[in-house]
Amino acid sequence: MKKFSIMLCTLALILSGCSDSTDSEQAQLRTLLSTDADQYSLLVVGGNEKTEQNWMEWQDKNEINNAMSIRWEKSLEQINQEYEFLDLKKSPAFVVFDNKGIVLKTYSETELIEFLKSKEG
Repeated sequence: MKKFSIMLCTLALILSGCSDSTDSEQAQLRTLLSTDADQYSLLVVGGNEKTEQNWMEWQDKNEINNAMSIRWEKSLEQINQEYEFLDLKKSPAFVVFDNKGIVLKTYSETELIEFLKSKEG
């Protein structure tokens, strides 16, 4: 009986440790999600820094109308520390979120544009 109790306590500790990690990742993920079911949120890491005006021009030039927010971060290392679950390998990196989770992770701006254009409603 004592062994069973120890095993049960050990299992509870392991599971609670796993859920803390998952809960933390879910909380971090929520900060990146789109707030609109019909729009996407973008995380852009590395590459040439663009101002808000540059991104508006980029959206106009590429006829992108379904990206409601774009977060720009220069440092791949910083993003990988802050959001380990993204597991970005290089920059530039482009991550697209809908209101539920990640829908695209790519290192190609062309692939990003093609994806967003294909999802226009």
